[in-house]
Amino acid sequence: MTYEEINEPIAVITFFQNGKLHPLRFKWKSKVYKITKVNNHWSEQIGLGKQVHFSINAGTSDYFELVFDTENFGWQLSRLCLEG
Repeated sequence: MTYEEINEPIAVITFFQNGKLHPLRFKWKSKVYKITKVNNHWSEQIGLGKQVHFSINAGTSDYFELVFDTENFGWQLSRLCLEG
């Protein structure tokens, strides 16, 4: 397993339900990825806001870590975990 730090802004289609954030798709390097599974999520306090992290699968054996920043409402692809 290889981890690759990305830290690039991305566009994410998401919805809020019962106070929770649910990412559905994201666009990175002109490609749209459909999120097939959220493996885990966690948050951490950063300054006055917090960052919500999502470990997801997008139809491949690789894992993506997406981060939502509550201060600027921006998303970024934090890192990529390559299987194999």
